[in-house]
Amino acid sequence: MNAKRETIGAQGEISIFRVMEMPSGLAPLKECDRKGRPIISHSESGNHHILDRAVDVMEQPDAPAGMRILYAILEEPTMLIQDAAEPHGSHQLPAGIYEFRIAREYDPFTEQARMVAD
Repeated sequence: MNAKRETIGAQGEISIFRVMEMPSGLAPLKECDRKGRPIISHSESGNHHILDRAVDVMEQPDAPAGMRILYAILEEPTMLIQDAAEPHGSHQLPAGIYEFRIAREYDPFTEQARMVAD
């Protein structure tokens, strides 16, 4: 792992990185499913990308327009899953500190950036 972050993989529009520390100035993420599991990203079809256990997730409030950057400290192995009938492959994440970046796309016609959804 380099000094800053190690690329773990991706699930749909989410890029997953293992990091050495969390930045300052983060805000608590308040989006959870009905089981109390944090929602990392929403899908256009109404399914969510979630962590399979209740953990504290923090959001970077000053992320670039259309992008979402989240952080979580996982005390034990945790899965990133999609709650869909035909989900993306799950990721087993060992204990550690993680950064989740939700991709964005730029629409030149509206001159706006927005989060990518699957």
